Amino acid sequence: MQPTDSFWSGVGESVGTSPGWMVIGAALIIGILFIAAKYLIPSRERIKGRELDIREREAQNDADRIKANAMLAESQRQTNTLIDGMRQSLDASSARIDVIVTEIHGSRDGSKRMGETVEHTHEIVAHTAEQVDDIKRILSHGPENSD
Repeated sequence: MQPTDSFWSGVGESVGTSPGWMVIGAALIIGILFIAAKYLIPSRERIKGRELDIREREAQNDADRIKANAMLAESQRQTNTLIDGMRQSLDASSARIDVIVTEIHGSRDGSKRMGETVEHTHEIVAHTAEQVDDIKRILSHGPENSD
């Protein structure tokens, strides 16, 4: 809506009949309002825009941080799964080693018994060989030469 000509003529008469300090005061007020409208209000909007940008960046950073934490948690879960698998494998290896050690002890004991048997057999063979030699001497020279 546009002001009419009578509005502007009334403004002109008021200014013309007003004292000078009032006109200067009104001009100052209008100038201050103009400066406020031209510079202060847009700068406040820019500040609000910056604040909005900062909040958007913070929200994006929070989202990135959440994603990174989720990836870290997944990585830790996979690591724990791997460690559990390695622990199970190590336990199975330890059980196999225990079985092998038991078998080695059994084999060692068996070898010891076998060695004792061989030694005993050797003693018997040696004794038998001495007796055979005695029998040969007795048969070939007679019983009187045996002593």
